[in-house]
Amino acid sequence: MDPVNHEKSCKSCGTFFPPHANTSMKRLLPLLTLTLLCTTTAFADSRAEEVLKQARAAIGGEEQLQKVQSLQINGQYRRMFGERQMGGDREMRILLPNKYLVEDAMNSGGLSTAMINTRALNGNKAWSGSSGGGGMVFRMVGPRGAQATPEQMEEGLRRIYTAEFTRYLLAMILTPPASLAVEYKYAGESDVEDMQAEVIDVTAADNFAVRIFFDKKGHLPLLLSYRGPKPRVMTMTRQGNGTARSAEDTRKAREEAEKKMHAEGPVIPEEVDYYIRLTDHKKVSGLTLPHKFTFLAGDEVSEEFEISKYELNPQFKADQFEKH
Repeated sequence: MDPVNHEKSCKSCGTFFPPHANTSMKRLLPLLTLTLLCTTTAFADSRAEEVLKQARAAIGGEEQLQKVQSLQINGQYRRMFGERQMGGDREMRILLPNKYLVEDAMNSGGLSTAMINTRALNGNKAWSGSSGGGGMVFRMVGPRGAQATPEQMEEGLRRIYTAEFTRYLLAMILTPPASLAVEYKYAGESDVEDMQAEVIDVTAADNFAVRIFFDKKGHLPLLLSYRGPKPRVMTMTRQGNGTARSAEDTRKAREEAEKKMHAEGPVIPEEVDYYIRLTDHKKVSGLTLPHKFTFLAGDEVSEEFEISKYELNPQFKADQFEKH
């Protein structure tokens, strides 16, 4: 298998990095030619069960996987915005069946405090927030492109974060949230970077759909793919003179970014193919877990997440997932 080639060191400015090429991941896409099998539904379902059984055994076995009730994951992320990159520390907390929180921290030159972006699921509630300097503005629209109401925004966040949460669980422990009824169907065979793979389609309510590629020999998950809207993001940049930005400056910058986005009018989001490449599998308390996630939007790498530590079954405070 060709390794995913990324620069391991580069001269940084705060947490912004110069762009780098990722030719190995771009070569991945032409290899995802799926050999669909014309078979009965019964065969497809039984083959899916067999592939999943082999994969769970490769990760650590059904008994060990069923013991996982919570996870804390720490690492570093690097996100690409065209020619610019930024990154920092990421902490992820998961409490089954339906609690999920991610905090992305970034402290770049010109900001007086670290910026922390948070997204979370707390049962049926979803929320997001940011603190510190800088930030990003995401616009969510309602029916016919109108500005979404607060209720529509929360429902939209719930769907987005539930899908994200589910993809992470499937990638790591091959177990969806118990609150989500999923169906598995065998889709055929493919190649992932010259590795033979068997492919399972996973579907659920709210139009959730993801395709998982499993190593045909080692049975571990190699890749997830799905379709979704291309995010429309407007960043708030640092002050050009390098001085620290006050809380008032940050508020004004956020308001200006929102006004500009609203002035541009509603935009029908473009649908793109997303890929999540899973590599660097290591043993953690009896489970073999991926320690590197490479995210692609279309044929471009959009994010890398390198995990430095997994903690299985940590105890969380009762209010850990509430909005703050």
